[in-house]
Amino acid sequence: MPANLPPDYFEAERLFREAESTTDKIARLEDLIRTVPKHKGTDRLRADLRRKLAELKREPRSHKGGARRASAFNIGREGAGQVVLIGPPNVGKSALLDALTNATPEVADSPFTTWEPLPGMMAYADIQIQLVDTPPLNAEYTDPGLLDLIRRADLALLVVNLQGDPVAELEESIALLQEHRIHPCHRREELGPEAGSYAPILVVANKSDTDADEELFDLFIALLDEAWPMVDVSAVTGRNLDLLRQRVFEALGIIRVYSKAPNEPPDMVAPYTLKQGSTVAEMAAKVHRDFYENLKTARVWGANVFDGQMVGRDHVLSDGDIVELYI
Repeated sequence: MPANLPPDYFEAERLFREAESTTDKIARLEDLIRTVPKHKGTDRLRADLRRKLAELKREPRSHKGGARRASAFNIGREGAGQVVLIGPPNVGKSALLDALTNATPEVADSPFTTWEPLPGMMAYADIQIQLVDTPPLNAEYTDPGLLDLIRRADLALLVVNLQGDPVAELEESIALLQEHRIHPCHRREELGPEAGSYAPILVVANKSDTDADEELFDLFIALLDEAWPMVDVSAVTGRNLDLLRQRVFEALGIIRVYSKAPNEPPDMVAPYTLKQGSTVAEMAAKVHRDFYENLKTARVWGANVFDGQMVGRDHVLSDGDIVELYI
């Protein structure tokens, strides 16, 4: 059953998100709870809000003049790249984080279950990529911290519900981002640098639970006015999650490079991750400053060289290369 939340709810939610001290958060959350109509469609939401209120009441109260709490959206980067999950309510972002990473987000059918960003680490082959679940994009109010996180991230996964109205969800989400001067990378040439910042976006059509849903996915693509990089997946059945991992890796534009000491086997467990187009010198800088400053030559094993080929500092590396540095 839909929640059918009134406009007062979204205003109260905005005020709650803007509150800084625990005392103010408690007061504004109590106001927010009072705006939620009581019917079966809001049972889960009201329970979530009451649980959040109980958690806040257990926290130490903030004192006036005390240190300001750091933004929850200032999430340190880990792994080979930072990827944010964004989108409207109830599209399954938290379920995807749960299915793809070691994080344990709260997953529910009610809207606005995710109040703060939650990071987790997604394994792809022999590297780890950071995924960050985020609060829903909301036309009534979107936290500036979330917008800054999207600008800083290496990639945004814009999640839509294939079983709902994915066209409207995609268009409304992009419109909201563009209101805040965040544009998809493929519109850079059209809009120019003065339009704002540009974010690489991969559209994820979630809830594609069976092969039969391919028809819905094809219809979704046909109804769009422009081409988008996208993949259909199911957080529930696991369908196409491996494909999603691969597409994320490709969209990040990174390569894995393995180090090898002379007369020793290569280390194939912990590769260095570099941007596509990186050189031997840039790989050496990742190993140690001394290697970068004193590097004379290197031997490379890989798809685009002869095995053990001697190369210079400016040699461009490929994914999977094995490199032996000489100083």
